[in-house]
Amino acid sequence: SIKNVMKNLVFLFVFAFTFTHAQYVVEDNDITENVRDVVKQTIALDLNAPLEFYRLKCENPEYAQFPGGEYSFKQVLSKNIQNDLNSGLYSVNGTFELHLNINKSGNLQSFKLLPEVLNSNLLYRDVEIALRRMNPKFKPATCNGIPVESKLRLKINFRTESFDL
Repeated sequence: SIKNVMKNLVFLFVFAFTFTHAQYVVEDNDITENVRDVVKQTIALDLNAPLEFYRLKCENPEYAQFPGGEYSFKQVLSKNIQNDLNSGLYSVNGTFELHLNINKSGNLQSFKLLPEVLNSNLLYRDVEIALRRMNPKFKPATCNGIPVESKLRLKINFRTESFDL
């Protein structure tokens, strides 16, 4: 009947809008465009979270290794990101996840920077430039001695600090 259809429609709208609002509220990351010229800004980043590997589903897995280990990877990545972040264009605050896809040869195949937030394309572009310059080469992950593709995740906490000139 029409009455039941209307009830279901109202229920669906209430549920949909409640769910959409909940997703928006959880977001605590922020990237804003800078339009002031009288403020000097620096973007600090914290890479203290451990490098996490997505589980390989095989016997005797060996995970991808960066020459010099995790500490070396974080140092090189931090240096490159610091050099390539364009703090004159935007401010960035919050924790983001960098997902790296490593191919069977140990090369960086692709990456994602999550979550996607307003103006995150600016940060994404700068991280992409930093990774290209870094050109990370890993010892590939293996399953029973056979090279396989693998994924890594690293949490990066960004903080923009402003100074009046």
